Amino acid sequence: MVRRRLLATLAGVATTVLVAAGGAYASIAAGDAGDAGAAGGTEAAGAAGPSGPLADEMAAALEQNPGGIQLSDNAMAWDDGDVIAVWPSPGADAAPFGLGDAVRTDVVEALGITGLAQPFEPFAGDMQARGSASTCPSGYYCFYTASNFDGTRYQFSSTCSGYASSWGFDNTASSWVNRNSGRNYHAYDYVGGARLWTMTPGASDSYVGASADNRMSYWTCTSA
Repeated sequence: MVRRRLLATLAGVATTVLVAAGGAYASIAAGDAGDAGAAGGTEAAGAAGPSGPLADEMAAALEQNPGGIQLSDNAMAWDDGDVIAVWPSPGADAAPFGLGDAVRTDVVEALGITGLAQPFEPFAGDMQARGSASTCPSGYYCFYTASNFDGTRYQFSSTCSGYASSWGFDNTASSWVNRNSGRNYHAYDYVGGARLWTMTPGASDSYVGASADNRMSYWTCTSA
């Protein structure tokens, strides 16, 4: 589990995980680890819950899919970083590059995804850091909840198939990017339903079209 792995990494070196926004995402004391075991496996790392300006959105995501951990003021991860959701900052149209603001460095390092928090160069021809295909990291494929790569970004690395409802974006995908070189991804209205689009390696689409917009509920993959 992500939280158990993080607890084991951090409990021996610090009593708290401090966040750049000035609060604490979780208080992890050495004594807490023992108490957690005695209490039947309760994990202290997530006790404080999300913090920052998007805490409500993150809390709702955790209710829908427990087990996530906050990476920054904008991002949460599940499955050891295989799945990451990045929300736009309040007032912004698009999710930021990387992981956004106030990255929880200790958490990101524990998950081994520090590269996602580093600035990187946009694709050739992309003039904006936000609202462009460049916001999808190398090795991932991404769905966006608005056209022109705006809205919340849901990025996946090794996941072959899934239900959008599991991650909170059922029937809301409007644009996409595939930066996974080995797979095609096929979007469907529902399992066994009409194929809405196919995401080939290196391709992107700033708008899926009126006939497919806000319809995707399921996707799967094939080898490229």
